[in-house]
Amino acid sequence: MRVRQLSVAAVVAALGVSLAACADDRPSGPVAPAAPAGPTAPVAPVSAELPVSPVLANAPSTPATPSTPATPATKGTRPCTAADLRATVAAGSVVSAADRPAVERIELANRSAATCTMQGFPGVDLVSDGTTWSLPRSRSTQARQVTLPPGGTAYVLIDYQPYRGRGQRGQSEFKVTSMVLTPPNDTGSLTVHWEGANPQDHRTTTQPDTQVRPVTATR
Repeated sequence: MRVRQLSVAAVVAALGVSLAACADDRPSGPVAPAAPAGPTAPVAPVSAELPVSPVLANAPSTPATPSTPATPATKGTRPCTAADLRATVAAGSVVSAADRPAVERIELANRSAATCTMQGFPGVDLVSDGTTWSLPRSRSTQARQVTLPPGGTAYVLIDYQPYRGRGQRGQSEFKVTSMVLTPPNDTGSLTVHWEGANPQDHRTTTQPDTQVRPVTATR
């Protein structure tokens, strides 16, 4: 029984020492409140932390306004094509004295809704039963630009020696069945009927007297 009493006394003594140590660690006076933390630095926005491109930094916030309004482009005039034109031949040829050239007049009308221009010589082929005679250009007439508004007209003249019938020495007839006209600077063509007397066949002559003049404006 004595041993148990000693053990209890030892435990009590140990607890006393531990409580005394805890008492020594506690402050003797009132505990001062903890100092408040300093103001929190504002968090910088993400965009401020990213590098800014010099181009974007200097760009204006609104698009620049031109000092003067833009001038609309002037609508140009296009060349006349075969699809724009209607070709007719004036009835009858202009024939002067005997053995003098005659003239076939081809009228060209702009049937399109737009203004177009022509300058130069058209291609003119006389056709006779499958034989084609491509007429040379006149060297005595200068080509000028012709402007055709919708409904406007121009003309082409063909000079030729008319066939005056049998019995004329050195004459042979080129019997024209149709005529094909190609406008200047175009690949399309128009087929028209020949209205005058048939020309003399001078396809092989070195001094051609059957020739085509350039497109001319109607006055």
